[in-house]
Amino acid sequence: MKAILLTCSLLFLSGLCSAQPALKYVVYDFDGLDLGATDLPDGDYKNFDLLYHVAANPLAASDVLGDRVLQLDLNWSGGTGEFGKGITKYVELNTAADRFNFYFLNPLSNYASAVVDVAIKEDDNKNGVFETALDDKWLKSVTIPRSASWQLISIPLSTFTDVGTGGNGIFDAGYTNDNGKIFTISLTFHKAAAASGPESYYADMLCFSEGALPTGSSVLSLPPKAATDHCLLGSYAYRTPADSVPPEVEALFPPGNKLRYINIFMPFAYSGTTASALPGSSVQRLMNNGYRPIITWEMMYTSYAPLDPVQPRLNSILNGSFDSYLDAFANQVKTYSDTVIMRLFHEFDGNWYPWSVEENGQDPNNLILAFRYVVNRFNARGANNVLWMWSPNSAPAPSASYNWFVDAYPGDAYVDLVATSVYNHPLSGSPPWRSFRSLYADCYYNLRKHFPSKPIFIAESGGRERYAGELASSQTKAEWICAMSKDLESYFSKTRALIFLNVNKEHDWRINSSFAAKEALRTCIWQDAFFKEITTDLAGMEEESGRKVFPNPFTNELTVMMAEKPSPGDRVLVYDLAGKLVLELKAEQTLMIHADFPPGFYIIELQRENFSERIKVLKQ
Repeated sequence: MKAILLTCSLLFLSGLCSAQPALKYVVYDFDGLDLGATDLPDGDYKNFDLLYHVAANPLAASDVLGDRVLQLDLNWSGGTGEFGKGITKYVELNTAADRFNFYFLNPLSNYASAVVDVAIKEDDNKNGVFETALDDKWLKSVTIPRSASWQLISIPLSTFTDVGTGGNGIFDAGYTNDNGKIFTISLTFHKAAAASGPESYYADMLCFSEGALPTGSSVLSLPPKAATDHCLLGSYAYRTPADSVPPEVEALFPPGNKLRYINIFMPFAYSGTTASALPGSSVQRLMNNGYRPIITWEMMYTSYAPLDPVQPRLNSILNGSFDSYLDAFANQVKTYSDTVIMRLFHEFDGNWYPWSVEENGQDPNNLILAFRYVVNRFNARGANNVLWMWSPNSAPAPSASYNWFVDAYPGDAYVDLVATSVYNHPLSGSPPWRSFRSLYADCYYNLRKHFPSKPIFIAESGGRERYAGELASSQTKAEWICAMSKDLESYFSKTRALIFLNVNKEHDWRINSSFAAKEALRTCIWQDAFFKEITTDLAGMEEESGRKVFPNPFTNELTVMMAEKPSPGDRVLVYDLAGKLVLELKAEQTLMIHADFPPGFYIIELQRENFSERIKVLKQ
């Protein structure tokens, strides 16, 4: 019972995504890249008088910029130099609210203010080529004075001017209505009249934000988290039995924290093509020891390649081919004494699994229908001790209009938790190094914006070690872990779980892959209060706003308390897990609900004019 209460508390503590300033998409964050590097990840380019390389931060390192930045050298032989990045992907932008930002240092040793044209090209027809007659080019000129310190340049998108002759003349990049992709972003420098010789500039953290870029007490400090923000830990180990994972990980660290979640991967079949794999007694043992199991349920047969034609696709769910297997799985799950998190059709916006949108007619509605089908099947069997997790990848593959994960959302009545996977980086060999911030920002923003009532988990995460041949001065896995910790407590502080893939697979993702990595996790995460359970009153659950719902579990009556006086239009709504509205009441500061409906899980929604909050409760 304690574990159920804590899970519900976690749901209510998820907070609400309001119109607060937010980091939206990181174009370039140079922290972690090799010193001296000129070949940057993902499509950099230069033109005319400009050369560039990754350099040490010429000023003191900060949590925002770190110790690596981009040095831009202008020889002014022709009077112009350009640095740019090719993107060619969907970035959901709102011209009225969003800004393009970058940090810039124009040292006092230079001759004059920097004159910069910031250009954003849109690929309106999505063909991967910028065509002057068919696409938009947006321009904003800024002048940046010399300074002894870093300056944050923040430009509202509404101030950009369309300087192209083609396109639709609307700054409308985004998945919504398949508006178009961002093609490139560039900074073009022009020689000032006062410049009498070469000059060097420094830039970092090129990004989009909703509203002003969030900062702390200074532009170089990270934004603060709320007092109640926290992020619990979890792990997955590539071994059996599954209940051996906690001691395997927890024994590496001193007492004072423990794992909360254990991620177990299960296919439909371990051999052959008959769906028969069922969870066993290890799930119950995890519960008995105070852990919350997550079953990542993979609709595939492990003895075949993931995209082999023999693998089932989503239509196999929808046509009833797996009904008996789904029922057997549900029957097993409902025997457990506590809540199981079911992670269904994970990373569906990738192109590597048979249940992906790409593999199922490029139609996200097929994913929606199959997800709902499975949930309804479990509900029909009385398997109500389930929290359903919907988990896109942190980056789509491909970046196509049909593959926006938001369009594949099954609905609030079918999803309890939203999640993603974040890796640095699962490609083989020595793939490009990327900061956690750049990998997570876009996905986190969209999860929080579009599903504000749902807790956000990182269901899989890992960082690779450096390999022989990479520069000794490169950022290490240990440094990456500590930078991740700081970003989770600031830009991404509503993340409610961080679950490590503790396995040596494509790379050595293990948390103890090196002594330095283990020590970084100990000092920056394991012993950090942000990653520990918040003590709550088990008689009730309190969200940051002061609202309470108690007791939970309940029997005949349920109390809803609001810290502030409700407005006349406020309502309290009760839904069953099928999404059916079973009760609607006018909100009062203290409201007693007489629950004369059947035992099971219900969703309590506190509805106001501008937002709603939800919590899952259990009637015994």
